[in-house]
Amino acid sequence: MTIADKVNVLWDGESMLAVEKSAGLSTQAPPGAESLESRLRTQLSDRSDYLAVVHRLDRPVSGVVLVALRKRVAHLLSQQFATRKVEKQYLAVVSGEIEPGEQRWTDYLRKVPDHAHAERVAEDHPDAKYAETRVQLVRYNAAQDRSLVRLFPSTGRMHQLRVQSALRGHPILGDSRYGRVHGQGGESDVIPSSQGLSAPQQTRIMLHAESITFHHPKSGVRVTVQCPADELQQIV
Repeated sequence: MTIADKVNVLWDGESMLAVEKSAGLSTQAPPGAESLESRLRTQLSDRSDYLAVVHRLDRPVSGVVLVALRKRVAHLLSQQFATRKVEKQYLAVVSGEIEPGEQRWTDYLRKVPDHAHAERVAEDHPDAKYAETRVQLVRYNAAQDRSLVRLFPSTGRMHQLRVQSALRGHPILGDSRYGRVHGQGGESDVIPSSQGLSAPQQTRIMLHAESITFHHPKSGVRVTVQCPADELQQIV
């Protein structure tokens, strides 16, 4: 493993880790394909025979990910996610001006069958899943017409933050998939602008998982792990 391939360990809890996933790297992948999981298996081969990534980030998204090194720990962490006891905080750069103060975005979403895509649907749709996110404006750059926002999802639907942002006319920069979206509110024609971004920045989505809070599966102690997003801070 090269130095460039080495995964940054943000926090070591003995039976689990919090690590940093880089944008462009899949969290998990089929055998033989490179992913965060495969890199960690190589990096930690002399430490543990068991390794489980207990949640995912989309491939173009960066940030903190929790990894279990014991089967029991993986089960307990998964329970915390299932019962919404894990608090996640994201930083994003979106097109347009977000209103100051705190907002709450609520939608009903579904995964489009046979596609890696999500869309908004009516509440009574048979595949509808409730999605909720708190939103806080950090700052707005009028010259570039971009907002830096913090997103606090209380649910974990497929592409939730990407879809909810785009539905409101504020797609995340770099997210061509949801630059134009259809939903009950009609179509958003806003395309995320790459103007002013470096070449590496143009290949990723400007969405970063900057913080996660959970209870240590063994001690029960509440733990918060930070993963700073200096790159996003600098472009708004």
